[in-house]
Amino acid sequence: MKISHLFLAIILLLSMPSKAQKGINFIKTGNFNVAIATAKKQNKLLFMEVYAPDCHICNAFKGTFAQPQVGALYNAKFVNFQLDIRNPENQNLLKKLKININATPTFIFMDPNTLQIVGAKIFGERENSVINVNSIAQKAANPAENAQNYAKRLKGGDKNLQFLLNYAEYARIVGDTTSNILAFNEFAKTLNPGQYTSQSTFNAIQMVMMNNNNALFDYFITHIPAYEKIYEANPVRMSYENIFQIVLTSSQANKLSVSDIQKIKSQMTKAGLDASSIQRRMWMVESSLLFKQKKASQAIQVIEKLLAVLPNAPGPKEYQYLCDYVNGKTKDKKALAYAKSHWCKFGMK
Repeated sequence: MKISHLFLAIILLLSMPSKAQKGINFIKTGNFNVAIATAKKQNKLLFMEVYAPDCHICNAFKGTFAQPQVGALYNAKFVNFQLDIRNPENQNLLKKLKININATPTFIFMDPNTLQIVGAKIFGERENSVINVNSIAQKAANPAENAQNYAKRLKGGDKNLQFLLNYAEYARIVGDTTSNILAFNEFAKTLNPGQYTSQSTFNAIQMVMMNNNNALFDYFITHIPAYEKIYEANPVRMSYENIFQIVLTSSQANKLSVSDIQKIKSQMTKAGLDASSIQRRMWMVESSLLFKQKKASQAIQVIEKLLAVLPNAPGPKEYQYLCDYVNGKTKDKKALAYAKSHWCKFGMK
């Protein structure tokens, strides 16, 4: 049988890989300024994947990035750039940009002209799919979905669950605790209780939630065995520990009321923390509030309770810290005299 040269040429052409079948084309540079300049030149948004070379979740995304349908979207709409978070210069860059990375990979979509973030997402291992990766990119490329409009949308009454979660996640990444709490609390109120233990909701607890005072966390902390059965004990424990730490070490700590403090203590007890552990975690916010309320003697008692449950006896460094702490919190003469005789004289000064 004769086969024409034209027919052979067509077959060969069809069998060759097409440029359109490529995945994401990341630019060959680790320099953020070069990436920004390239995005400006091409009149595109910048997509920045913040990753770590030894992050197994990040490495798992390589296969997704290689998919043609992902490449088609990202290459058309963005200049694509990867930032290694282990590099100290990159860590300083993120601080300068006021971007908080709590987990990798984190996707950041940015306007190269203003450096404003138009979209952002922290990805978990079970969210690794073409649909999810393309979904956040489509939102970032759509001006109507721009993160800079989130506050206006929330104020206007937008209660779409995905929007509320996107806003809370964006707010956490840019360090806006107040907006995170507002958006996440609305998310928690709107969420159907039947979804409380779903994978997407647990991801939100792990990576988005920054406050303990909402219906979802109340449910989570009272149903720990149910979550451990689905997601294993360690991720569950790390989730509630993370929430407690954020509340007690962020700007939220200065706004806690007596009832807020009692609620956190109750939640810690429900989580299985023992009394001495709770005392070690709560002494500062509790004593600080008492000092503000001019109840210095009660604040001193809280500190003494702390010393009673420490695993080791305090040394000069610890005594000096307590001395400076009390002197910075009150002018009460009795409290200052107590600190001087019990702690300051054993300090380092």
